[in-house]
Amino acid sequence: MRQDVTQKKILFVSARLPFPAIEGHQIRAYGIIKQLSKISDLHLLSVLRPAEIINMSDELAEQCSSITGVRLLTGLVEKFKAGFRSIKTSLPLVVCKYVTPELKDAFIKRLDEIKRDIVHLDLLILAELIHSIPKGIKVILNEHNIESDLIEQKKEIINNLIEKAIYNREYRLLKKFEEMACYRVDTVLSCSDKDTAIIKGFGASDVWTVPNGVNTALFLPSDKEFNINDLLFLGGMSWYPNRLGIEWFVNKVLPILISKNSKVHLHLVGNSEPWVTIPESLSLYVTKHGFVDDFRPYVASSGIMIVPLHMGSGTRLKVVEGASLGKCMVSTRKGAEGIMLKNGQEIIFADTAEEFANAIIILQKNRSEIIRIGKNARSVAERVYDWNAIGEKLEEIYMNSDNHLPKQL
Repeated sequence: MRQDVTQKKILFVSARLPFPAIEGHQIRAYGIIKQLSKISDLHLLSVLRPAEIINMSDELAEQCSSITGVRLLTGLVEKFKAGFRSIKTSLPLVVCKYVTPELKDAFIKRLDEIKRDIVHLDLLILAELIHSIPKGIKVILNEHNIESDLIEQKKEIINNLIEKAIYNREYRLLKKFEEMACYRVDTVLSCSDKDTAIIKGFGASDVWTVPNGVNTALFLPSDKEFNINDLLFLGGMSWYPNRLGIEWFVNKVLPILISKNSKVHLHLVGNSEPWVTIPESLSLYVTKHGFVDDFRPYVASSGIMIVPLHMGSGTRLKVVEGASLGKCMVSTRKGAEGIMLKNGQEIIFADTAEEFANAIIILQKNRSEIIRIGKNARSVAERVYDWNAIGEKLEEIYMNSDNHLPKQL
């Protein structure tokens, strides 16, 4: 537990406990916390999802001067309450689910106790707390994605009429909420230059691109000999763009690969629920490893990482981590959107099933090309995406900017 009262005080509010950092949201949040803790007196207020427990002796506690949690209650009763608040207030359902009266009370209490200089809201939905922040406190919003864009993409693939109506309503409310939130806070952090341009279009006056980072000293390329026929996908299936991407790859791309190379094998690493159905005819060519404590050995033993995503926003941590590990990656342009990797030099882009399969087939015939692209990707990771480099930008944003009053509507 850190004790330093000479630095600026930051109240960092998270929609889930940032450690252990397993999923993308947690990894980005924890990376920012580690950098901010070097230059500030940081206090964490976190929503605690089921099974999340504050451990005052783990790495997160070492970064924070205090940690407070508010349990997120689940079940039919809580869903009904959130739905009622959404109807009553015309706020997005997801906002009403997480920003509960209990969280608001805890937030107001911590604001008073800490005597903070800066409030960091680590997800769009937390922007509902803006109304409780006194004037004169700098408010920074971390946009992990353009959240309304994600909902818009998802509603386009829904066929159930009732579910589609629900998502249409959520999209309209979330888009309005997101535009208002980005306009009202002092500073917005985005994951990519593309997202920065969109957020500026919302009327935000101070937007910084802070990409998802990686510890390049920890994620090192391996000298282990890789199997050139092995493909690896890294990511949990609970995030629907991952699930849809793998379903597309298995059904459209993998059959083409098998027809050209009967030794090809796909390894899926990450939370495997909800399950992706693998056709029986392809089951011998796919292994579901599920969640693993350390995915680096799986990356090292595979010849090529694949990122077959056609939906999403922000930047993909799996691509940044793959680059740091020096892996050759084949990705859709959407899958590596916002990441500074050049096609043919540090990554291979392919959008159709035929292009994706052909790119992999060509690479599997040229081990030296796989190695070359991986080395180039590693160089970009060191130069652009290392957390220490990102920390320098965060210091400029948090420590060298004057506080501003919230914009009045």
